[in-house]
Amino acid sequence: MSNNLLRPLLVVEFLVAIEVVFTFWSEVGGQYHLDLMFWPWKLGIALVAATLIVAITANLARHEGSVTRRALLLFSLLIATAIAAGVVTYYYHLNEPTDDDDDDDQPHVTRTAFYGHAPIRRVVGDQVKRGW
Repeated sequence: MSNNLLRPLLVVEFLVAIEVVFTFWSEVGGQYHLDLMFWPWKLGIALVAATLIVAITANLARHEGSVTRRALLLFSLLIATAIAAGVVTYYYHLNEPTDDDDDDDQPHVTRTAFYGHAPIRRVVGDQVKRGW
């Protein structure tokens, strides 16, 4: 294949590879964790992965489909990049913010009890109020 046709196809492959990397990452790692992640991590890992995918394709096209040492090296770097993406995603999974919705919007349940001739005890939240 001539370079006049190969280069534009590799550019298109790079753009598609970026989309595929983000889609795969959000499906496997979870979109919520990807949303929490600092944007340079996402950009860097996605660009490295897409570049490695295009480099593997270019190497295979240059050597007419035969697998070379360089293609194996690029593929192993792609696997290492995927592992790095998994480690970063796991870090954000472990450090995700806690829910602060401790039912503050809900009214506290008031319990009353009557034990013989003892005064009624009302429990409001964590406080016990006594009285008749």
